Amino acid sequence: MSRADVAVTRDIGDYLMKAIQGCWNVPADTTSIARVQISLNKDGSLAGPPRILGPVTPPRDQVARAAVRAITRCAPFPGLVPYAASYDLWRSVVLTFNPAEDPAAGHPSIDSKDLDKLLEKYKK
Repeated sequence: MSRADVAVTRDIGDYLMKAIQGCWNVPADTTSIARVQISLNKDGSLAGPPRILGPVTPPRDQVARAAVRAITRCAPFPGLVPYAASYDLWRSVVLTFNPAEDPAAGHPSIDSKDLDKLLEKYKK
């Protein structure tokens, strides 16, 4: 993977996490971390149900279930559509949900204009 591809992949992951933050209800009193893989269609919709990956720190089920609910609630992600040329980079994405990184602390939702600015340098 080229350096530009790594950067696009990171930026797409950042966009998705920011888009999902508004739908994520962090379970109380938990410090577990969940990793969830999502498969996306070119229109930004989910290609299938989110898949919980392991290992994650216990109690895995609380954070992982909350993450899956958040992804499902916030989908589709139409801000990805303009980047169909880079679809291979975001067809399947692994997202990490860490309650210790409080989503209310400076992670506003991102819209397609913000994504455009973020990814402008990668457009071909």
